[in-house]
Amino acid sequence: MDIRQLRQFVVLTETLNFRRAAELLHISQPPLSVAIRKLEQSFGVTLFERSTRQVRLTEAGQAVLKEVRKSLFHLDQAQRHARETQEGGRGSLALGSVGSATISLIPRIIPPFREAWPGIDLILREYPSNRIVEEVESGGLDLGLVRSPIIGRYQVRALMLERDHLVAAVAKNSPLAGRRTVALEELAEEAFISYSKEEATGLHTAVASACQIAGFLPRIVHESTQIQATISMVAAGLGVALVPSLHQRVSNGKVLFLELAERDRLPEIGLSLVYSPENEALSVRHFRDSCLASMLD
Repeated sequence: MDIRQLRQFVVLTETLNFRRAAELLHISQPPLSVAIRKLEQSFGVTLFERSTRQVRLTEAGQAVLKEVRKSLFHLDQAQRHARETQEGGRGSLALGSVGSATISLIPRIIPPFREAWPGIDLILREYPSNRIVEEVESGGLDLGLVRSPIIGRYQVRALMLERDHLVAAVAKNSPLAGRRTVALEELAEEAFISYSKEEATGLHTAVASACQIAGFLPRIVHESTQIQATISMVAAGLGVALVPSLHQRVSNGKVLFLELAERDRLPEIGLSLVYSPENEALSVRHFRDSCLASMLD
């Protein structure tokens, strides 16, 4: 028994005419008759009642037909899935993401990708930037959305998808309330809430560099791994902070965000897509291309 015989059997059940079935199959009638006899021998039952006037399915043939159609359907599905996987149209992608990416970047890049490649399952995991980069480098994640700048000697490549800049976050009752801009040097005596050097290396470095450009070392009283947690500590009156401007969009109104007078001289920050040059799976390339296309829209 082979797949060809099963397909021939189905065509014959639809025509109930050996001559017509042979024409549809682009073969002559004798080979079709031989194939059906071999199929009956394989099943051990008579599939068709034959007479000089007509061909009819037997009861056993009807039962076999139902199962053969199911089998051929699943086989066709398997073949299609295999082709789509080879072409990068099926499979799964493990994407690591920092929490900040959910504000505007993920809503912008994920829907177009899912629409273009519905057969690829996207598995989203939220981690700090450093862990995401390490996981992408080691193969634990296929791709990552991380905070830039990326600090450290990693064997990954990065595409900046969303550019941002630092702003000063101060409590609503701060003496600076009512202002739109502030010079960083005006914050030199303030208590600073900064970021963990181990888990938020990029932001930690960006804040330290910004303060250095302004001519002072920040007096850090608290460190955080999450930007939103940093903003909450500012709201509680524990100090000031430098945060990505993007987070103004999700402020609860208890914190004021001031543009920095030195903005043009400060380190560039943003959100980047990181990937390993060793991972050239088609699905990974499809995601990269989709992200770039989304940035152009």
